[in-house]
Amino acid sequence: MKISNLSKIDKFVKSKISKDQYLVWIPKVWNTICFQNILCENENEIKVDAYEYISNLIQFLKSKNYNLPMDNNFDKSSIYCSLVRYSTAWDYNHDGKLEMGTFLKTIILLPMLKNIGIDILYLLPITEYSELYIKGDIGGPFAIKNYFKLDENLHDDMLDDMYDFTLDDEFASLVEACHLLGIRVVNDFIPRVTARNSDIIKDHPDWVYWIKKEYINDFKVPNIPELGFFEECTHDNLEIIYKSEETKIHLSKFSKSPDKLDSSLWKRLKEQSERTGEDLLLLVEKEMKITTPPAHSDWVNDVQPIWTDITFLKIYIDVYPEAKKFLSENQAPYVMFDTIKANRFPGREPNYGLWRLFEDVLRHNITKYDIDGIRVDIGHTLPQKLLNHLFNVVKEIKPNAIFMSEDLFNRNHERAYESGYNIMLGSEWLEVSRISKDNLINFLTELRDMKIKVFGCAETADTPRIVTRNGGIQLARSIAVFNMFIPNVVPFITTGGEVNEDEPINCGLADNTNGAEIPRAFFNKMKIEWTNKNAQAMLQLLKDLKECKSEYLSLLNSEYFEILSSSSEVIIYAYKNGRKALVLLFNLNMNNEKKIILNESINFIENPKIVINSVENDQRRVLNNESDMLKPGQAIVLVGNCKIN
Repeated sequence: MKISNLSKIDKFVKSKISKDQYLVWIPKVWNTICFQNILCENENEIKVDAYEYISNLIQFLKSKNYNLPMDNNFDKSSIYCSLVRYSTAWDYNHDGKLEMGTFLKTIILLPMLKNIGIDILYLLPITEYSELYIKGDIGGPFAIKNYFKLDENLHDDMLDDMYDFTLDDEFASLVEACHLLGIRVVNDFIPRVTARNSDIIKDHPDWVYWIKKEYINDFKVPNIPELGFFEECTHDNLEIIYKSEETKIHLSKFSKSPDKLDSSLWKRLKEQSERTGEDLLLLVEKEMKITTPPAHSDWVNDVQPIWTDITFLKIYIDVYPEAKKFLSENQAPYVMFDTIKANRFPGREPNYGLWRLFEDVLRHNITKYDIDGIRVDIGHTLPQKLLNHLFNVVKEIKPNAIFMSEDLFNRNHERAYESGYNIMLGSEWLEVSRISKDNLINFLTELRDMKIKVFGCAETADTPRIVTRNGGIQLARSIAVFNMFIPNVVPFITTGGEVNEDEPINCGLADNTNGAEIPRAFFNKMKIEWTNKNAQAMLQLLKDLKECKSEYLSLLNSEYFEILSSSSEVIIYAYKNGRKALVLLFNLNMNNEKKIILNESINFIENPKIVINSVENDQRRVLNNESDMLKPGQAIVLVGNCKIN
């Protein structure tokens, strides 16, 4: 009988308990399993023997009997987005040195996540990434070096003596632990970009693009003055884009791939790289004076900076036929807004070799680790033919797989649904960055007719933290309440959000820092402040929300949902079925109280009970039907019986 990976870890740590200790300090909020043998503690941390703690944790996990969901309606779901190296980064030895997170340490978080209702763990990239042209001090996880290797930094030193236990086994253990708690695991899948010195280049240099090295230092995206800010590349403006003078200059910077530029020199450089271990791209730059170009946004006149650590993969060997008339006969393969958007501007010659690689990557991840789905990075730029094939490959192994779309706007829900996705990012990240009654009412109105569920997210890995916006902690708490009950939304927590973390993972969207050069967890060694003074209260609110939603789930049907009339800067929505009603009130003014005359919006028979309150020190049990107050930024949930007209 095959021994599970968790059982192997358990056997190993038990063999160590009587012989040795592996002492670590961990945040108290992680100890949801109520581990008792605490060796020392301070206000917010406990010191434990990690061998003993892990053994107790595994026994706790095995004692649970949760079932994985068999469908994808997501009505009861909540998603947790984790950057593994960051989520459990901590000074475990109290020696002033930050140790990065690992697969094993992420297992420690799982009972806490289950406690706040998480049943989908979405992992940002965990594959081996490049350290060439890195951003920050440790580099970005999206610069995939090898699609089939995991990031070795995610190995846990505590398992060093498990000589027959691989890094693959460590990740499989995390997935196994998640499944014991009824948590499904979704991996990031990155098919559009790769590291600039990706391992792909060795055997397939023509699967990426190349530019003359002399242009790399000032490489930028062409500005198209004839078009507006942040404009989409379309068939109508394609001619304008290609006839722009900056486009012509941009196209002249590209080069043939090294194997076509000088096949004998290319062969020699490959042999030298294999023999000496030198980086192949650096050799090409030195000897052939070409390099891979940084990637950039597919939107015209976007303000986002170029992405210096990644480069685009060539989805089609050729370019969109209508673009050829704008090109010279000897034009080298190039990247432009239309070549990025291979969904709208497909060539006639698919790069089937690359497509087969994607298929192999997905099969590898599902069969080896037993993951439950994928989020497709920049998936909106992939041709539908490719998406269909890849989704079918996944569904052959996992019929109920989760397919997350990165699409940023609710308006594209039909396209995402028809493309085969069953959940999408959507646009709440934008609405909370410019919060107003009109914006949120429009958001709620859109949701009722959505064909696909969207993330209920106050923040993502690409936005600043919600607590850095006007309203701070109170806004974060209120948005958590607001998101839990709205239709066609799956509550989404970006790692750290459950304890009101204020430092960002990235700020590429809805930036409120004016582009400041601040540390970001995508690129820098950072940790979540698990011991901050607001951590426990936020976790308790999320647990209360989970339990409240579970209690009233039968009422939370989109057919019963309506947006009620309300005074300025206040949003009221409700679910009403017969006499029973659940009502949410949200004061959007973060500085001032707002008077509420509830019976002007809904006629409760008696003062309704407050079942959720975003304000900690508000002791009210009911809300006065005739006249009451909402505190600044407050969100409350009411339950009661209402009159039937």
